[in-house]
Amino acid sequence: MRTLLIILTVVLALALFGPAIFTLAVEGVLALLVPVLVVALLAGVGFFVGAVLLGSTVIGGLIVLGVLLMVGFSVFWPLLLILFVAWLFTRSRTQQA
Repeated sequence: MRTLLIILTVVLALALFGPAIFTLAVEGVLALLVPVLVVALLAGVGFFVGAVLLGSTVIGGLIVLGVLLMVGFSVFWPLLLILFVAWLFTRSRTQQA
């Protein structure tokens, strides 16, 4: 009989206070879940922006380096050719075994 009274008391309490208890539990979970999702979203966006900026900076730097090398070679190729020919004629021709 005592067990039946406990069961009836629990059922009556859940019938009366069940929605309030459920709302309290869901609000607690949502109060923690929403900020976590917002922070995760912001961290993902920050990572994406950082990766894009770093990637574009690296690619831009490589392009600038390539352009400087090509411009430098196109401007100084006569001097480089003269220096190469002079080096060919002035190097020692002794063979080392």
